[in-house]
Amino acid sequence: MAKPKKNKAVAYLWILATLPLVGYAAYLTLIPSMPSADWAPKSLTIPKGASVAAIARILSQDRVIDHPRAFVATVKILGLSGSLKAGRYRFPMPVSIFQAIRILRQGAVAYHKVTIPEGMTMGRIAGLLQQQAGIDSAGFLEACHNPEKLSRLGIPAKNFEGYLYPDTYDFEWNTPPHLALEAMVKNFQSHFDSTWLVELKRRGLSRHQAVIMASLVEREAQVDSERVLIASVFYNRLKLRRPLESCATIEYVLPRHKNTKLTYRDLEIDSPYNTYRRLGLPPGPISNPGRASLEASVYPAKTDYLYFVSRGDGGHIFSRTLQEHIRAKSLCQRLKGR
Repeated sequence: MAKPKKNKAVAYLWILATLPLVGYAAYLTLIPSMPSADWAPKSLTIPKGASVAAIARILSQDRVIDHPRAFVATVKILGLSGSLKAGRYRFPMPVSIFQAIRILRQGAVAYHKVTIPEGMTMGRIAGLLQQQAGIDSAGFLEACHNPEKLSRLGIPAKNFEGYLYPDTYDFEWNTPPHLALEAMVKNFQSHFDSTWLVELKRRGLSRHQAVIMASLVEREAQVDSERVLIASVFYNRLKLRRPLESCATIEYVLPRHKNTKLTYRDLEIDSPYNTYRRLGLPPGPISNPGRASLEASVYPAKTDYLYFVSRGDGGHIFSRTLQEHIRAKSLCQRLKGR
């Protein structure tokens, strides 16, 4: 009868010896990651087929968790190795290991990174959202023309063209279109500096007029340093009551299938956006401009330029007179012919 008592004693001693280790493991599992100066949510991607160890490494590298070994041990002890889902995640910080595991098992917070380039139209943005985040493109365009939403978000226009801020966004798959729209418009509002409004008021311009001008600059400029120069040309022509003669406004209203160079016949198109035939700014933005073009529309360069012509390498030659412009066009044609 002495032998069972001895085995019991050994078992008790083993339990007592491992209790601190178990307690420490539980502590690591339940306690959130170490304090940080920035508790902003963290977004990361778990690739398909990633092992538990690889997932732990990704979480640790992005400082979502501090103890990758404890994460691996917990997943394996709980038998959850096959239940962690791949995808794009946003972790509300801080999180414990248990919380991180629960999020990865649910897969309900998967996000998809969508980058909206500068100069895109809302139609092309709708297609990009559909393709990369499963957001209904028709529903998005319908929201873009919603008068109630325009009024609520303070946009004095017939649609949200020009106010969909180019940036990289994280959207859940199949995000409701109106929520994606609101995220982009609010991003625009946060980037439109309040000091710009003061400058526009001084110059007798509205924010909407500046956005229209910025959309032209965005479509015409390819070199950052030329944005302020292109804006100055358009403002100078407005001041002198000359047509803007922007090819970009013609391209905006042409059928999508037309990918050839503009013809003289195209310049005769009957549209309020035809800045060859009509004076003043077009009735609305023709693209969604980025910050650099918006700033150029508020603070254009002070020049006497009235013309610019593409050199064919992304840059332009700027001219003050029609004679200078004709010579510049001739030079550019020779350069392009090389």
